[in-house]
Amino acid sequence: MSVKPCELILHQLLPPVRRACLLLPELTLSILTSSHPLWHIPYEEAMAKLDRSDPWWAFLWPGSQGLARYVLDNKSLIRGRYVLDIGCGCGASAIAAKITGATNVTANDIDKDALIATRHNARLNDVTINKFSSDNLIQNPSLTFQNDKIDLLIIGDMCYDDQLAKQILHLIITAHQSHIHVLLADPGRYSFKSIVMNQLKDKMKRACEYPIIDHDYVESDFQTIQIWTT
Repeated sequence: MSVKPCELILHQLLPPVRRACLLLPELTLSILTSSHPLWHIPYEEAMAKLDRSDPWWAFLWPGSQGLARYVLDNKSLIRGRYVLDIGCGCGASAIAAKITGATNVTANDIDKDALIATRHNARLNDVTINKFSSDNLIQNPSLTFQNDKIDLLIIGDMCYDDQLAKQILHLIITAHQSHIHVLLADPGRYSFKSIVMNQLKDKMKRACEYPIIDHDYVESDFQTIQIWTT
C-alpha cells in the first residue's frame, strides 16, 4: 500500500490554523491543535488517518513557539542574516526569520515531510524559504559551516535525549569556532542542562524566557521556554 503524500495530508487533513498559537498570533500554519477532530481520538487512530507514525512536523511544539517568538521580537538580530534552522519541523522559526528580514534562510530536517510542511506553511505566510536540506547536518557540522554561508544557527527544542544533546553540544561548539551566532530554545530538559549547559555555561547566556501558555502542548515538568544565545 502506498504512503499518503504529505502534500495531500496538508491540503485535505490539516487546514490552516490562523493565529497558530497564543504566543504566535502572527503566523498561520497547517498543524494539529485541540480545535482539530483528530486531537480528540486515540493517538494511534489519529496517526493512522494521517498515514504517519510520528509526524512531528504536524505540531507546533513549545520550543518552536518560543524560538519563533524571540525571532519575531528581535528583528535587528535577524535582519540581513544567513540563517540555518536545524530540525525545522513545521517551519515556524524559519518562517519567522524570513518575516523579520533574514537575507537567506535554510530549513533543515532529516524528515523530508517536514520540509514539505515548511514550504507549505511558508506559502501560507507569504514568504519563501531559500533552501531546503534533509541532510543530517548535526553529524558533520564542520562540513556544513564550510560549504554554506551561515552566520546564525537557530535550534528549537532538540535536546530531548542524551544522544541528541551531545550532538547539539558539538554543533554549538563548531558554530562558535566558526564565529556563527547561535539561538537555542529549551524548556529545561535534563539532557540540555546536564550535557549542553554543563559544558557551555561560560559560552551561553539566557536571553529571554516565555511562559508556556498554550495548553495543547503542556508537559508536566515544564512551565517556560528559555532562549539561550552564544
